[in-house]
Amino acid sequence: MRFALLHSPLVGASCWRAVMADFAERGIWAAAPSLPAWDAVGPPYYRAMAAGVAAQIALMHPVVLVAHSGGGALAASIVAAAGGGVSQVIFVDAILPHPGRTWFETASPGLGESLRAKAADGQVPAWDQWFPPGALAASLPEGEARETFVSELTPTPLAYLEERAPEIDLSVGWAYLRLSKAYEDETAVARAQGIPTLRLDRHHLAMMTHADEVASALVNLVRGDHG
Repeated sequence: MRFALLHSPLVGASCWRAVMADFAERGIWAAAPSLPAWDAVGPPYYRAMAAGVAAQIALMHPVVLVAHSGGGALAASIVAAAGGGVSQVIFVDAILPHPGRTWFETASPGLGESLRAKAADGQVPAWDQWFPPGALAASLPEGEARETFVSELTPTPLAYLEERAPEIDLSVGWAYLRLSKAYEDETAVARAQGIPTLRLDRHHLAMMTHADEVASALVNLVRGDHG
């Protein structure tokens, strides 16, 4: 059992640090590949980011790709770029692949309009600025983990959010782990398709604050123990 823990393009890889430490204590191999920095890639973004992740996991095959939040949109492209190196995908409070559609088409109209209004110089604000003041602090307690997480947040190119995802279908089996009620719709889609699902009633960044629960849920999904 080997895990590649993928962060959203909107945040940094440190969000998986606590789960990696938990896996290490259990003797489970895990790595957290970093998506390329925005200033290091250009359109087509999906292809460039998938290639970057595939290169980092090339010597780790086979892996279970665990995609959090916006990282879910990249899963099909990463699986294709990895050339058989991904055995399964687990989406964690994540959007699902949306071939032929843009990120904006997956978001609520209100959020999309808000981000377009805030865009400046071809970029939308860093992820923590999408929400009311104090929203992040309500999920992450003050401390080093939050400071590191915030330090990794950067503005996102508007062009990425407007780019249509490649017409690539997910070619491996998958499962879904819901951390928060905000992703209940995605969980329902998975269940309707007979996909293994688990729910934790925590929050979107629960892997940073409840790493043991998230790690156990991931292991259970791989083992097929999902209730």
